[in-house]
Amino acid sequence: MAGTPIKLGSIITFCVVLYAVYYKRNDIGDERLSPVREYLLFLERENAVGSGIRQPKVALGYGACHDLFVNATSFLNFRDLKGAPEHFNEISTKDEFLKSFAYFFKHGAAAERFMSNSELYDQLVEQALKLPDTRWAIGGNAPLMARRFFMEGWKVLLAAKMSEQLKKNIPKEIEIVGVDENEEIKDDVHMILEYKADEQFGIYKSPRANRYIMHNDENNPLLSSLEKLGEHLGKFKPSLLVISGLQMMDNFPFRKDGRDLRAERLDLVKEQILSQPLNTLSHFEMASYVDLELLTHLTTKVLPYVDSVGMNEQELSNLYNVLEYGEVVVVADSNPRVATALDQMRKTFHLIRKKNTEYNSKRKLTRIHVHTLAYQAILTVKGSDWKRTQAATAKASLTAHRYVCNNQKIYLDKSKLLLDDSFSTTTDNDNNSRVFFEPTKPVACWEEEFDTTKVEICVAPVLICTEAQLTAGAGDNISAAGLVLQVEN
Repeated sequence: MAGTPIKLGSIITFCVVLYAVYYKRNDIGDERLSPVREYLLFLERENAVGSGIRQPKVALGYGACHDLFVNATSFLNFRDLKGAPEHFNEISTKDEFLKSFAYFFKHGAAAERFMSNSELYDQLVEQALKLPDTRWAIGGNAPLMARRFFMEGWKVLLAAKMSEQLKKNIPKEIEIVGVDENEEIKDDVHMILEYKADEQFGIYKSPRANRYIMHNDENNPLLSSLEKLGEHLGKFKPSLLVISGLQMMDNFPFRKDGRDLRAERLDLVKEQILSQPLNTLSHFEMASYVDLELLTHLTTKVLPYVDSVGMNEQELSNLYNVLEYGEVVVVADSNPRVATALDQMRKTFHLIRKKNTEYNSKRKLTRIHVHTLAYQAILTVKGSDWKRTQAATAKASLTAHRYVCNNQKIYLDKSKLLLDDSFSTTTDNDNNSRVFFEPTKPVACWEEEFDTTKVEICVAPVLICTEAQLTAGAGDNISAAGLVLQVEN
């Protein structure tokens, strides 16, 4: 199979020749771009989603919101920053907000934080609305993933409390549940502070395009659409159940009269997953978490019972460290080496499989998808229900470019590759295994064995959009696209 790891010592000459043939650059740009694009598109064309009685069905929870997109560096004044950038689990003052934003901005890291000061939050929203380039859009992991599944040919059931006004952003063919008849809904508002690569905020420069999200939610932390979704799952019979939006519980004030309402709600999530037949695959979409108690709940109430987990490089590092060391990692490398990410994927896979055994789960983790700026990596267990891993990795890569550029077409003059000419498959010094990046067959796949479990790992380069139009929601669209081709009815 193309891209199978081979030992370094035996291929030095081959590497030199391959570089001369494929990796030559010229004044126009990277000559790899065109063959990479054509092969990714070929894999997408050759692997269409089923239709008719073979059309796959997905049910997604929980929640939705109005996203208010704001140019971060136009909205915030660096001169108002008092002191050094600093991380806070929750935000209650303007000073904390500025320090927190600057902390993630200088790392180019995505972040999502709860603001406990409702009055200040409303003031910030009012200020943002005075800027000429602010815009509204529908937000929330579940609605964004739902739209992507629908666009790619799936039948969709979405659980979210949303107003009639917000529903106008959802294709009418998507079935929405979560609101009682005549119930008045006040949509939660998220502020999406976006910035581009190399943008300046005072003395700080962002290493990549990204976003900082602030919210003051009331509905979403309570997973208020959970019960309504449960009422419809039996009739809908989904091929896939997607659990998302749980990060809205992060640092939300739940405890009342000695009750841990958050733990109770997560127990209901667990019951909802367990209520589904084993042939309904389940996927958990990670996000930016800093609340260790919540993350610990996830490792006992959600992760042992899902078939698949999707996340970015920051979330992978955080999840691995919580599972291995019981510690939260707030910021990780925004562009990790492939070998580093693959090692963390392997370790995370092993640790969640241990949780499967520890909690006597009838489900076992059989899929991990990690999306980064430079590449997509998907690990699936051989013989599991996940199909077409190579094509799914290509689909995720194409979606990353299309979404960020906000264009279905992929223009080479708006693309770049960060993936090197070859990469190690592990940081283990005793293993010289390398994969050589072939532009004419850029999705490298190979098999490995963990104890007695055989897995397939596929890595695809991302044609990075150099003129970013959208950042918030990219991960949701990429994760959904990676799942689209892996489920067969």
